[in-house]
Amino acid sequence: MGKWLGPPHEEIPRCGAKTRPGHPCGHFSMLNGRCRYHGGKSTGAKNPYRNIKHGKYTIQAMAERKAIRELLKSSKETLNECLGNAESGHSDEYYN
Repeated sequence: MGKWLGPPHEEIPRCGAKTRPGHPCGHFSMLNGRCRYHGGKSTGAKNPYRNIKHGKYTIQAMAERKAIRELLKSSKETLNECLGNAESGHSDEYYN
């Protein structure tokens, strides 16, 4: 490997954040003045709903669950009505 042909390291801006041992960070800084480890580009969520982790409590999911509950309730009522009418018309020997 040859020598590095770029400008001397002293001319490149450094991060300067305090590290665990107490020394300033020597990594190259980005445009905001810090390196990628101490405040560079963010890799976090980019959506407006930053606190959503799974979507269980979104408006759409809650509306779907409510519609399913109502559908199950109405289907149970319909089934009970049908079974009640069917049992009254037949003898008990078939439905024991």
